[in-house]
Amino acid sequence: MAETDAAEKDVDNIIRVLVATDNHLGYAEKDAVRGEDSFTAFEEILELAVSEDVDMILLGGDLFHDSVPSQNAMYKCIELLRRYTFGDKPVPLEILSDQSQCFYNAVNQSVNYEDPNLNISIPVFSIHGNHDDPSGFGRLSSLDLLSTTGLINYFGRWTDLTKVEISPILIRKGETKLALYGLSHIHDARLVRIFKDFKVTINCPNESEEDWFHLMVVHQNRADRGPKNYLPEELLPAFLNLIIWGHEHDCRIEPEVNALRDFYVSQPGSSVATSLAKGESLKKHVGLLEIYKTKFNLKPLPLQTVRPFIFESIDLEDYVDKLNLKQGDASTKVYNFAIKRVEDMIEQAKTLLTGHPKQPTIPLIRLRLRYTDETYMFNTIRFGQIFGTRVANGADVVKFEKLIKRTKSDKVNIDKDAMQRVMEVENTARVEELVDRYFEEVKDKNPLKLLHSKALAEVTYRMVERSDNNAADQIFKFYNEKAVEHLMDTLPAIENINDEIENFRQRYKADDLLKMLDDFGVKTEPKSSLANIKISNESDLSEAQTTSSARATGRGASRGAGTRGRGGAASTRAKAKLDVSVNTKNSSSAAQGLLESSNRGRRAKATVTYVVSDDSD
Repeated sequence: MAETDAAEKDVDNIIRVLVATDNHLGYAEKDAVRGEDSFTAFEEILELAVSEDVDMILLGGDLFHDSVPSQNAMYKCIELLRRYTFGDKPVPLEILSDQSQCFYNAVNQSVNYEDPNLNISIPVFSIHGNHDDPSGFGRLSSLDLLSTTGLINYFGRWTDLTKVEISPILIRKGETKLALYGLSHIHDARLVRIFKDFKVTINCPNESEEDWFHLMVVHQNRADRGPKNYLPEELLPAFLNLIIWGHEHDCRIEPEVNALRDFYVSQPGSSVATSLAKGESLKKHVGLLEIYKTKFNLKPLPLQTVRPFIFESIDLEDYVDKLNLKQGDASTKVYNFAIKRVEDMIEQAKTLLTGHPKQPTIPLIRLRLRYTDETYMFNTIRFGQIFGTRVANGADVVKFEKLIKRTKSDKVNIDKDAMQRVMEVENTARVEELVDRYFEEVKDKNPLKLLHSKALAEVTYRMVERSDNNAADQIFKFYNEKAVEHLMDTLPAIENINDEIENFRQRYKADDLLKMLDDFGVKTEPKSSLANIKISNESDLSEAQTTSSARATGRGASRGAGTRGRGGAASTRAKAKLDVSVNTKNSSSAAQGLLESSNRGRRAKATVTYVVSDDSD
């Protein structure tokens, strides 16, 4: 990481920025125990800005938890901003760019500290996130209200979703010149499509780009949650020096270098835990960013007022012998075991107390129990009541997660040759098309016993393209119920059951499957995959061509005049695979294998999560 040289440090030439993201003001504000957590952490962040004597505060989106925050949340936010960012201290930052084009809903169309009616000592710059994005009548964000009142400088908003053009805010302090780029939240699939269609322009200052420090703040998925559900870092231009990444709550504050683009990425994470996930249990930080010319140093500042949170995950299969779960009442044994573990976790949480007078002392506790036998389960709500006021989340201290273990002898029955032939077909860029083509290709060798391939294609489409986590449950439940009805109507002899199930499968393979699902209340999207895929009943794969056009999978971004960058479109040959945990017993091993063939896809989420693992893991 490029660091400021001690000999070069000069307060008149160094821009000092306090960096934070995902404050989620108003989260659980009606909770008697946790209601003040988000405001307490935000106040500490503002106190740090004052004590560190920063020139500005940079927020990476999701300042509020709700797009329409409550009056209570808005009032407390305004009160804190006025208390800590107003004052007589002069702001040494000079704005060089056209301010009327930079800031949204600013009354004077200028940065707030240049407003003669306001007395700003620490300006706050912020983009919006997915929680506080513009919505409702007038398409206003809560940040628009704060900008109108002069409390923050709202930038990086883009409303034309057919293209994006980002021009930086140009800031100068002495010898240091900062180009600040903002990209407020846009739905990930839409944003990636805009990038790959080369409709994103990121403008550089007219002068030589080497004279500026290029800082960008974004609010998108960073973790790979499917090929269309995150923003790959490589799509951003190489001339950037540092990216502040919002939206992800895991704290990865230390800058990480992207070797392909040669820039750094810092992910501060959230300042309050909004879910009981492992990533939220990491120590919370904000960052003190010092910029001198084209060099920077990012110092992590640990937050002292965050509620202690302990997360632990246990595979009960590892305790079968120790707890003697195969004999007697397994549920009671696991129950008593969980009590002891939670007691230990409460004691462990005491080590996270910082001594700060405003830090909550009642901890968040999450014990995840992964099981394969449902007899291990117990009532988690009653369990939480045991700990009363000793934990802040009594209703969900324990979470059960089903673990489907597959031994090495349980080989998934996939026809690799057929898979290869399907993957080599040109103009196939959609995962649901691959699912449908594969089962048509191998139908004589490994036929589906109950489902038709189009049903699996529809499940795949809804889960990947529409983020419909209930698609598998809905469609598989439909097939299961209709199969039982069919068998009850026909009452075949035992030796003829398989033949009758095949008759059922052929009956529900028709091209009007969409209409059939709608008739029985299984809702489909208007542009469903079934409406776009035409599969021949013949085994000749050449006749199984899709009517939908292939989508480009290239990487790169279009840039306007005065920019430099790299990019290009890759081949449109389909290389997509899907990894989905299927909550059903009706899918064949081949179907399960196809859906588990890669770790690139979206996982279906339900109340009980199904995880596929290997003994060697």
